[in-house]
Parts: sequence; structure tokens; C-alpha cells
Amino acid sequence: MKKSLLTLLALTTVSTAAADSLGLSGAFQKGFYRAEGESVELDGSAAIGVSYTYDLDSVSSVRAELELLPNLYGSEKLGFGGEFTYLRSVFNDGTANVYVGGGLGLNTVSDTMDGVTARLTGVNPTALVGVNYAVAPGFAAYLELAGGASFLRASASSGGVSFSNSATGAFVKPRIGVTYNLR
Repeated sequence: MKKSLLTLLALTTVSTAAADSLGLSGAFQKGFYRAEGESVELDGSAAIGVSYTYDLDSVSSVRAELELLPNLYGSEKLGFGGEFTYLRSVFNDGTANVYVGGGLGLNTVSDTMDGVTARLTGVNPTALVGVNYAVAPGFAAYLELAGGASFLRASASSGGVSFSNSATGAFVKPRIGVTYNLR
């Protein structure tokens, strides 16, 4: 009986949880790291993302975003990322909506060459401020500036031998995008 009630609750939640908006964005992510007291120089990366935003109430929403990051961390490889963010409106006049938010992002890129697999993974607690502007019925454009701490882990393995190291730092990520309201 307990399993049946939990299954029914899960199905009800999924069936009533419709997205409020879908979005496309472009961003540039640049990290600044230090490992063992030394500065680590890594290139920034452009990002192309798709997002799903769900309104919790009239001033709060949550957003999940998936991104493709060419040349992530200067690797010359395609990286993947994602971010889950809580957004809170601080000013809304019906056309312009200024908001703040916070969340957690993850980026990763890997490559295998000559039997050696290398991976860079970044975990990014994020704070952001943005403005969303209604440009037409159902459509909006937004501009954000995100940043925060960043924790980078590099690992490599070959044949049973593995190595890893980590670096801490910060990142900045300006983002521009468009959204389409579904309801």
C-alpha cells in the first residue's frame, strides 16, 4: 500500500509539473584557479545552453540548464555542463524583471590519447544577478552575470595507474539568452 501511494504521488507530481519557460542561452565562462600556492592559467570557454524554468510562485522559480562548452578549460575538446539555480525576483514592472539567484553548476571534459584518459571536472557554487525583459507576448530576453567559488579536479589514468590533483578558485560567467513561455 505504501509503495502504491508513493507511486501515485510521484505520478501526480510529474503530471502537474509543467515547464513555465524554455530558453536558449550563450555564455562565456572564465575560471581563475590556484593549486599548491601557484596560479593555474586556463582559457575561458564559450557556452551554448538550453534551460527549463519552473515558477514556484509569483516571485520564485527554479531553473535547470544543460550546456555545451567547446574548448572547456583550454582542452580543445567539447565539454559538458549543467546548472541548477533558484531565482528570486526583486523588481518586476510587468515588462522588466530584475532577479537574483544562487545554485550549483558542474562542468566536465575528458579525452583519451595513447591509452591515457584525462578528465577535468569543475564544481561551481553560483550567485547571480540578472534582468529579464519581455520583448513580445510569450518571448523574453535576459542578461545575467554569474560568479562564485570554483573547485577544479584534474585526473588521469592509464593501465591501473591513476593521478589526480585539485585547484580552487573563482569563476565569472556572463550569459545572454531568450526564453519562450509555455504557460
